[in-house]
Amino acid sequence: MNKLVQVTLNADQEKYNLGGDESITFIDANSYYIGQIVAREHGWIVLESIDQTGNQGGIVFIKEDQIAKIEDDTPVLHYYATTEIKDPFDMRHLNSSVKNWDFTDIYDLLINVADAQPFVTFEVDTGVTYTGLITQLDKKEVRILEKNGTSIEHFATVIPLQDIVCVDVNSIDNNLFIHYLKQKQNYEFNELKLVEIYFDYTFDDQFGNFVIGKVLKYDEDNILLESLNELGQVESIAVIARSHVAHVTEESERLNYFNYLVNWQQKNHSFDPDYLERSLNLNGPIKSITEVIENWPDDHVIKISDSIYHYPDRLGLIADRGDEGFDLKILTEYDLGEISDHNYDDLISVDLAGSEMIKMQRFIDHK
Repeated sequence: MNKLVQVTLNADQEKYNLGGDESITFIDANSYYIGQIVAREHGWIVLESIDQTGNQGGIVFIKEDQIAKIEDDTPVLHYYATTEIKDPFDMRHLNSSVKNWDFTDIYDLLINVADAQPFVTFEVDTGVTYTGLITQLDKKEVRILEKNGTSIEHFATVIPLQDIVCVDVNSIDNNLFIHYLKQKQNYEFNELKLVEIYFDYTFDDQFGNFVIGKVLKYDEDNILLESLNELGQVESIAVIARSHVAHVTEESERLNYFNYLVNWQQKNHSFDPDYLERSLNLNGPIKSITEVIENWPDDHVIKISDSIYHYPDRLGLIADRGDEGFDLKILTEYDLGEISDHNYDDLISVDLAGSEMIKMQRFIDHK
């Protein structure tokens, strides 16, 4: 098997002009592709990708002259080395024909895409991404109907072929979205009684952040939520402080879509990949966030959300506790970094069990 690599594009770098020197660059830590290079064709690399949860992903075609760097030894790759790469969506089979496409340039490549996987994600040379359905293609431009939430726009977006630096084909989230549109009428009601929960974050740029999941139980002060990731899988089981809940939605097009995703994942036997539902005894009263943190082992990774801090979710190890709060040694860039102090009253949620915590625990245990 080919070795995993981390690919960063020129488009995913930010340039700074310091004293007239525009060569100083900063690479966005979250903008890269992970996978195995399976071919190099006419100035393009063919990458069989791995997604953020460690699952086998689709095929990504990347323009070689737009690559800032290809690395095979980074903290991110060390993290993936401790994660079992699973293929719950049979992507290797779906990728098999795509890897062998015959093309000489971007136009030829997109003919293959339009014939086989017309719903696709593009990245252009400015770093902007577009996801949508190809409706028209010529040797100068491609037109797509863009994805907008849980629907498709009626008017086409025009993308010049010369601007395209990356073509992400056959991704599971795109495949699921297209399947949903075909049977949308079957999911017009929130039969699973899922909810969207919005919080009272301090910073304006966090306004609108929310979680989607199923309320398992609740009391006057707390909610026990089984939260879902963007594919409709169990992501965590968390205690949420009701005092920080700004709004709860029980009816929306997004919730109808997640009803479809959950049903699909359950039928595919991939709804709870880390067996989080089995890992906890949820009988008895709900422990408060303070009680959970006070009894959390110091050497176990914990995930919290704080209404004060700019980033809503933080992973780390508890460094110290006091009567009013605690200190967290933050896991940043796959390493233990600075200490952040948290007041119990400011905490929105704490995960009792979570896929991200399991993977990060395995990673730091191997360091």
